[in-house]
Amino acid sequence: MRRIAEANDYDVVGEADNGKAALAWLTHVSLDVLLLDVSMPVMGGFETARRLKRIAPTLPILFISQHTEADYVDEAFRLGARGYLLKSAIASELGPALEAVRGNKIYRSERLAS
Repeated sequence: MRRIAEANDYDVVGEADNGKAALAWLTHVSLDVLLLDVSMPVMGGFETARRLKRIAPTLPILFISQHTEADYVDEAFRLGARGYLLKSAIASELGPALEAVRGNKIYRSERLAS
């Protein structure tokens, strides 16, 4: 994912292995967009987003997930996400998804558009 983001002229300023580590790390950096995996260990992406909204309510979130079920997608957007990208589409859709989210637009993986 880092390679694809950088190939699309985005700087990756850090990575975290789990939601708890991501929250701790986020207190020390400034971001344009945060990519969160829905199924992270220790603290999942949804709980991380809930807590993050208390400390950085305007930070745009792009969820990355293998889950295609409507419940997952709906929960992501209910939590204020600006995008939901399927892991299977990262190679072709990460650039457009980042561009949309940074531009304050909503992005949903093409496979989920219907």
